[in-house]
Amino acid sequence: MKVFVLIIFLLPSLVNADNLDINVNEGFLGAKWLSSQKEVEAALGKPNGYYRINKNRTLLFYGKSVSLLISRDRFRAVSIGGSLSEALAEYPNTINTKYEISNLTINGKPFFEQNFKAVEEALEIELGSPSYNISVGTDEVTINMKFSGIGGYRSEDVTKYQLRELSFAYQL
Repeated sequence: MKVFVLIIFLLPSLVNADNLDINVNEGFLGAKWLSSQKEVEAALGKPNGYYRINKNRTLLFYGKSVSLLISRDRFRAVSIGGSLSEALAEYPNTINTKYEISNLTINGKPFFEQNFKAVEEALEIELGSPSYNISVGTDEVTINMKFSGIGGYRSEDVTKYQLRELSFAYQL
């Protein structure tokens, strides 16, 4: 009986430990906007790699699909998918595999390689007419999306567009 009660009390903490649901207005999976690089690494773990853009800007790579921009030691932007994923797809990955795109959700809904309408529902933001490139914003972030599809330019058929790249950047 004691073991059963202990499992019930631990269950909520175990569920949250692997929660990969993104809240774009707060940051990325526990790393809050404007956190220092040290705080980001404490929240997400050691990145797979680093790319120093210049003396004030660094990219942190997680999994094969996620990069975080640290600018002046503050977390400012996230990029998911796109050319980063394509470039790293063939490389072996032994750490941070939990950050693969297929594991990530927004508001509890999958978003990557989903059609236009499904992405709109996950973000809970009206995206307007379907297109290959969409930019929207909230009070906290600017969200840029790139879709691929077969519908032709400005096709109204939302099932023809699939999300290939998502980035969001904190607005000052």
